[in-house]
Amino acid sequence: MSKNHRINVDFKNAEAKVKANIVLISFKEEDNFIVYCPHLEVTGYGKSEEEAMQSFNHSLGVFLDYTVNKKTLHEELISLGWELKKGTAKNPKKINAPSWGDLIKNNASLEELLNNQNITTSHKEVAIPV
Repeated sequence: MSKNHRINVDFKNAEAKVKANIVLISFKEEDNFIVYCPHLEVTGYGKSEEEAMQSFNHSLGVFLDYTVNKKTLHEELISLGWELKKGTAKNPKKINAPSWGDLIKNNASLEELLNNQNITTSHKEVAIPV
């Protein structure tokens, strides 16, 4: 997959939202292309790069929709290492994704993936409901 492959996901919800930059890891395993986001533990796959990205976008939408509807998004993000800071009228809420170092430290499978697969990384901007 192209290193400059960028897609913006705009999650529409009645609540406010912030944009976050997440990393996607793309690789091929046997006959499947896989797109994995360690920041959210969301994966997509397909027989082509395009199918894998479509699958990822669908999985991301399902993840956000489900966690927002169940009112568990903030808990889930915190469990994944995100920092959520409450805002004020002058300073809106802030959401910080975990650093690469924290992701690797807390996810042995990610370290193994980075060390043992021929991967491509890209960044994706997503809208996170706050």
